[in-house]
Amino acid sequence: RSMPVGRHAPLAAGLAVVAGTNVALGVLVAGTLLQQSLATTGSIVFGASFTTFGLAFVGITAVAAQVTENPRVTSGAAGAVLGASFALRAVGDIGDGTLSWFSPMGWAQKARPYAGERWWPLALCGLLGGGLTWGATALAARRDFGAGLVAPKPGPANAAPSLANPPGLAVRLHRGAVLWWSASGLALGLVYGSLANSIDDFVGDNQALADMLTAVGTASLTDSYLSTSLLIMALTAAGPALQIVLRLRLEESTGRAEAILATGTSRWTWVGSHLAAAGAGSALTLAASGLGLGVSYALVGGDWGQVPRLLGASLAYIPAVWLLAGVAAALFGLAPRWTAGAWLTLIGCLVIGMFGALLDLPSWLMNLSPFQQTPAMPADPFHVLPLAVLSTLTVGLVTIGLTAFRSRDLVTS
Repeated sequence: RSMPVGRHAPLAAGLAVVAGTNVALGVLVAGTLLQQSLATTGSIVFGASFTTFGLAFVGITAVAAQVTENPRVTSGAAGAVLGASFALRAVGDIGDGTLSWFSPMGWAQKARPYAGERWWPLALCGLLGGGLTWGATALAARRDFGAGLVAPKPGPANAAPSLANPPGLAVRLHRGAVLWWSASGLALGLVYGSLANSIDDFVGDNQALADMLTAVGTASLTDSYLSTSLLIMALTAAGPALQIVLRLRLEESTGRAEAILATGTSRWTWVGSHLAAAGAGSALTLAASGLGLGVSYALVGGDWGQVPRLLGASLAYIPAVWLLAGVAAALFGLAPRWTAGAWLTLIGCLVIGMFGALLDLPSWLMNLSPFQQTPAMPADPFHVLPLAVLSTLTVGLVTIGLTAFRSRDLVTS
């Protein structure tokens, strides 16, 4: 505060970095599509839709960051808006399209790349992002330095007995995130399941979309759609796993880990409690997603046998999700300053799973994703061998991370 720097400078710098990243992503997407000899205008509009949609959520997140001082609450609020945006777009597309106009994701989609492009819906995303960004800078001038507009409630005078041990503390630290991610997974599953019986009508004459869905397996279009839905929800469930493991780095860098380890708590116990929370939280998110998908599909189609079938199919992705958590644990032990790089593994799996076929990626690159190694049920049959291999790799990565952390000094900056 003593430096001659305006209060808006840190916020402006952060917004500039994030906005630049969104622009770079849009350019990368458009350039990749152009490399595939696709139409120039459609490719540019498709890339611009990524950029403008991202800029809209830059503004949404910036406003949320001024309201609360808690970064997890900020992420949760932005994620809730993202989930609502997706749900409105999905339901709107099945109906007459009206609800899609209430969603920034719907605006980006209505640019219609490769299908009679129009630019003006993208301007709505840009105006929303620009307006909210301006609003965030105005709010930053009204709040106290280091605080949010809404003051946090004071905690209880006495701590619960469960906080006296590492597992209890880990549960307390991560329960809010796990509940939010699980509720989001349940809502996502309900939306996807409600569309399953209509997928044949929805695809209609869109042969490209039909080919993308049936590429998952040789089963019916409905089962292929359900498999693709489960893949998307499994990628989403990796979010809480990585978020919880990366909390280890935050606890270490702020010095809170040192206070816990000074009590005689072993390093393995401290790290293990967070890893257990990551495993349980991601499994709960997967279960909620599969349950929502099965219940919604059963309500529409009347076949309640789909509930255990789809719940089991969702849980088959547990080894793949835990493998990403193992990568984060290994990075935390070996190179703590690079722990956040674990998010790149999730981004890579997302690109492979969603755009691998479109980008015609080589098979060896596709096979690097643990989600591609998981049986794509219900379109494909269940196989235990790939899940056993993924579980073994996870154990190895976690062991490497724990061993390295036990041998290195704490890094508090």
